Amino acid sequence: MIKESDLDGFTGTLQYHRSTFGKLNLTDGINFLRNETNCYWLIDIVESVQHLKEIQMYKDFLVWRIEVTENKSWNVTVKTDTDEPVLYEQSGTYTDFPFKEFEFYQEGNVLLLKSEH
Repeated sequence: MIKESDLDGFTGTLQYHRSTFGKLNLTDGINFLRNETNCYWLIDIVESVQHLKEIQMYKDFLVWRIEVTENKSWNVTVKTDTDEPVLYEQSGTYTDFPFKEFEFYQEGNVLLLKSEH
């Protein structure tokens, strides 16, 4: 089982990895997270809304966040900064994502861990 501390060593990337549909580049850290937690669906959500006007306007820097409840339902949001309004939100009824809360960044067409910023 992956722990958040397993991600601490990612402070940059040696190569970029393609997202499922090829619209985004993933750093080594995000790719590791995707593979270790099998959260391809989370990256697919991010990728699937890249066409939205709100995302296009602010994609130079976005903060993506997933929250998982005790009953394993989930909510994904994106904002331009922590204290700003939500630009997009999507929820679901079940996930095995291992972290209760997790944030990562989007810079242009690149998804990265906070430690890789």
